[in-house]
Amino acid sequence: MKVMAAQTICGSCGSALASPSATCPRCGAAPAQGGSARHYPRPRKNPALAAALAIVPGMGHVYLGQNMRGGFFLLACGGLEFLGFDFDLSIIGSVIGVPLGLSGIGLYGYQIFDAYRLAKQMESEPV
Repeated sequence: MKVMAAQTICGSCGSALASPSATCPRCGAAPAQGGSARHYPRPRKNPALAAALAIVPGMGHVYLGQNMRGGFFLLACGGLEFLGFDFDLSIIGSVIGVPLGLSGIGLYGYQIFDAYRLAKQMESEPV
């Protein structure tokens, strides 16, 4: 039966180390202390700025790093407003167009609130 040995690599340069407690022969990096992962502080986001950027649908979420959510809000708000306006030009506009237009406006207001709420939530989480 063959047993494979686990290889330890340097966290700075990626070269192979003789043991986990060895100093790196290539770059001279000190061994890891206790094997804990590195934690990088997340930058704080300003809730008021997130809400102000959300005036353009989805931009508040992009500022917060929620790109997929921001893209959804951009397409959904724009699509609902476009379809609502398009249907307003026809005879069935009062039945379909007005609710589509109002739902676009409602979604627009919600995404501003959501960007503010998400920034407040991210601000209160420990780093």
